[in-house]
Amino acid sequence: MANEATIKSSLAIKVGNIDYRSFPSSYQADVGTGNPNGPVPGAMVVTTIGVVVDLSTLTTPGLCRMENYDTTNYVTYGVYDGIEFYPWGEIMAGEGFTIRLSRLLGTSLLGTAVGTGTYDTGTYQFYMKADTASCNCTVEAFEK
Repeated sequence: MANEATIKSSLAIKVGNIDYRSFPSSYQADVGTGNPNGPVPGAMVVTTIGVVVDLSTLTTPGLCRMENYDTTNYVTYGVYDGIEFYPWGEIMAGEGFTIRLSRLLGTSLLGTAVGTGTYDTGTYQFYMKADTASCNCTVEAFEK
């Protein structure tokens, strides 16, 4: 099978002299063959200390929808290596959106130049951390 998922996206910004509108777009995407795993992990409480997003039931992560139900606080997401947290995005209060997770999530690339070399399967995990108070969130990831 193919094109089991439909993703729709658009952006409109109106502030000061900026009046921007993207053309609404949508596209079809493939989801894991057969009976794919997902959505995982589902509802979760993201604390100010941070939590690992458990994607262990997925063989290869793919499409992922995230939502922050808090009305005040934002959540930061990124990669945790067991010692340090490397943030790469935020979900503001009341926001939700869809991303595609890398098939290399959980690994790092080793080599003499950036992005080259072999894979290292260390302890790199998808991680989320709330700003000032715990937030109820949903993370729904599916097989690639």
